[in-house]
Amino acid sequence: MNTRTKRTFSVAVCILFLFVTFASLFYIVKEENHHCTGEDCPICANIHQAEQTLRNVGNSTITIAAINPMPILFALLITGQFLLVSDTSLVSQKVRLND
Repeated sequence: MNTRTKRTFSVAVCILFLFVTFASLFYIVKEENHHCTGEDCPICANIHQAEQTLRNVGNSTITIAAINPMPILFALLITGQFLLVSDTSLVSQKVRLND
């Protein structure tokens, strides 16, 4: 399996992963205040299954990120400060390299 095939496959899996996560989240939000028909309500069963899907997805990290993106953006801002790569090099500092 070459690099291009692996990359394409990994992108497809990521897109599918995000689709399932957001579809479950939006279904729960949409059907939150439905008219329940009783003990064997099919909508309640679907909501329970969507909640289980979100729980099984990486300890609900993506659900938290989807509901409240501010802590994630703040964390990215802080880590971005520490991961800045300086643009200094030996050439920019005019260091003479002798053999």
